[in-house]
Amino acid sequence: MGLDWNPIGKPRPGHEDEFARLFKQLGDLSVNVGWVERLRRRLVGIDRAALHRRWNEIQVTPYETVGAPRVGESAEADAWALSEYANREDQRLSQNEFMRQLAGYYVLALVPECDGLPYYSNSPIGYVERFSFRAQCLRDCEDVIGTSTLEKCYVSCLAPGLEALGNELRAWATSFAKWNSLQHMEFIREAQFEEKSAESKAHILFSAARWCEFWSSRGHGLEAYW
Repeated sequence: MGLDWNPIGKPRPGHEDEFARLFKQLGDLSVNVGWVERLRRRLVGIDRAALHRRWNEIQVTPYETVGAPRVGESAEADAWALSEYANREDQRLSQNEFMRQLAGYYVLALVPECDGLPYYSNSPIGYVERFSFRAQCLRDCEDVIGTSTLEKCYVSCLAPGLEALGNELRAWATSFAKWNSLQHMEFIREAQFEEKSAESKAHILFSAARWCEFWSSRGHGLEAYW
């Protein structure tokens, strides 16, 4: 499957410390451990599901940050849902039931293009959202950014960590683009280049840096999904 970046929620005002603490706890609980450690956690009553529920309660989601309209709350989103229903081949589900099932759904398809909705994304495949960055592309740039920076791309982090990663990727992108006279790659949204070409690498690096900058500047961190 490779590496995908997903923005994580950001803490609601007043919950910054709790949010950071829960992020670390949930990350620690995700690490593969032996049966002795799993038994210890059960004995001390660590409830990962409860921690995750609380973490969700005190966060602003990426959907909210980009202003995605919701079905049942937005006329624009409702119109999108009705259009989706009309184009369904399977009409056994009634329109009313279809709309009930979609109630609360964030429609990222209606959000205007921005750096937080990247060109490089596996969202068309369906297992990630439109705001997910296909960071597996960065493996094609390892000769530019080095193994150390690439390894950092596999580590989930909060906003400060994502900001630092974005700064590092931008420095590599800027240096590489200047050396190859490809500074204009930063301002191209969609492009097709020969795989692993200098143009492709510059475009990927600038896209990754801008994605990191977009989400970290708005208080969001990174989930490295692989």
